[in-house]
Amino acid sequence: LPEHEAADDAVRTYPSEVVVAPDGRFLWTANRGHDSISVLTLDESGEKAALVATVGCGGHWPRDLTIDPSGQWLYAANERSGNVSWFAVDAGTGVPA
Repeated sequence: LPEHEAADDAVRTYPSEVVVAPDGRFLWTANRGHDSISVLTLDESGEKAALVATVGCGGHWPRDLTIDPSGQWLYAANERSGNVSWFAVDAGTGVPA
């Protein structure tokens, strides 16, 4: 999902999970090949998405994502490192930090 990705890049993205914010404004994807999480904004109709940022997942090979009901915390279960990372979500941008 990172913008710079091309089909012939040596490292593939391998997206594994997609979650949408409770208010429908943001969408996050887990990218196993890059050990990253991408955040996208969704338009009001929910039909168009725009990439905001891609950040590290805090481990290796993020398999699962979940967002808490308040939309303030994003959790990533990282398969190959065997850990769970959690991030505070910026309410204005959706970027996990």
